[in-house]
Amino acid sequence: MTEIDKVRSDIELTRAELARTVDALHAKLDVKTIAKERADEAGARAAEAYQHAKAAAPEPVQHALGRVETAAAPLVAKAAEDKKRTAMIAGGALLALLLLRRARRS
Repeated sequence: MTEIDKVRSDIELTRAELARTVDALHAKLDVKTIAKERADEAGARAAEAYQHAKAAAPEPVQHALGRVETAAAPLVAKAAEDKKRTAMIAGGALLALLLLRRARRS
């Protein structure tokens, strides 16, 4: 291997390392993707908390929530097309659950 070949090889290695570094920095600084991932994680945690609270609720509350979910199913399907409406419905369902839990404690 000649000296020129060694230099070319070093340049290629440096380029590859630089490309990996740029990709890693881009991933860390991609605010939109990070925000979406965190929102997805929060949504998953909220859904899990809702299911857990629903399962722990007394039977009449579970029955009422089941009726609300059944009645809201067409709205939820339509809202899936519009993320803002979906968030509002999810927030409303969570609020309803919290109010039912508060009423149960009283």
